[in-house]
Amino acid sequence: MSGERLALQPGKARTEPVAAPDGSIAPRDFIVVGAVGAGKSALFNALLGQSGAVLKTACLEYHDACTVDTPGEYFDNPRYYTALIATMSTIRTALYVHPANCFDLKLPPGLFRIYPMQVVGVISKIDLADADEARVRALLGELGITGEVFSTSIDRPDTIARLRQFLVGAR
Repeated sequence: MSGERLALQPGKARTEPVAAPDGSIAPRDFIVVGAVGAGKSALFNALLGQSGAVLKTACLEYHDACTVDTPGEYFDNPRYYTALIATMSTIRTALYVHPANCFDLKLPPGLFRIYPMQVVGVISKIDLADADEARVRALLGELGITGEVFSTSIDRPDTIARLRQFLVGAR
């Protein structure tokens, strides 16, 4: 891609299926958002079939033009909201990741009402001893996330596979 620029147009995301390194079909056209430590990067890598150590995300990480992992600081710090909002402008699906053991409401007000997009709730870390999926699911409802909600654990590939299949079918 030396010297090549990607032209992004709202509603014109590249969503053709591609093979993930693990041989599955990798989902496209989604952004992963949530607080610091929510498990966004681990989920992002698992959805794309990438293995290896999960590193701290320090800036927006693009798998392609419309598949993006975000650092939690962009979500937690109002100074970064502009960058997060601009990045979301051409993406059809937002995955809001909330850990199963966190009971604070952290979603910036109105974030998912700026653009017409599908918002999917993801409850991460469901295998932790202090996880309370029902309580977090209720919190997501209070935040206005009333559509699909997936419970996931990086250590349970079946939970990732269900979300991946949903995203591939949502194209």
